[in-house]
Amino acid sequence: MTLLALMAASLAIAPVAATDKADLRCIAIFSMMASEMPEEKAGMTGAIMSYIGRIEGRGAGLGFQAELNRVIDELVASSEMITTEAKRCGNEMAVKGEEVERIGSAISVDSPQPSGK
Repeated sequence: MTLLALMAASLAIAPVAATDKADLRCIAIFSMMASEMPEEKAGMTGAIMSYIGRIEGRGAGLGFQAELNRVIDELVASSEMITTEAKRCGNEMAVKGEEVERIGSAISVDSPQPSGK
């Protein structure tokens, strides 16, 4: 049982990869924005889901809540970091949005239309 406890403790203090931490900052930023702009909540939720998917896709096995709390604490301590990260995350989502639009256009042009029968 002691070995199991030591393994769990080592996982809890394992450093978070830089890419995961950057994605966590975007989750935090979009969460803050959703609470400040309820009319934009659906879009912010989509962005949050995108970043969660990226982290999960890497198989990081993060304890999301604990790591997200750490990131939020870092952001709250620095308004400059919030501004910088909001720009970065917004730019990333803009690029993804353009990609989704291109894919959507290609699908609607290349796909057969339903006959409606």
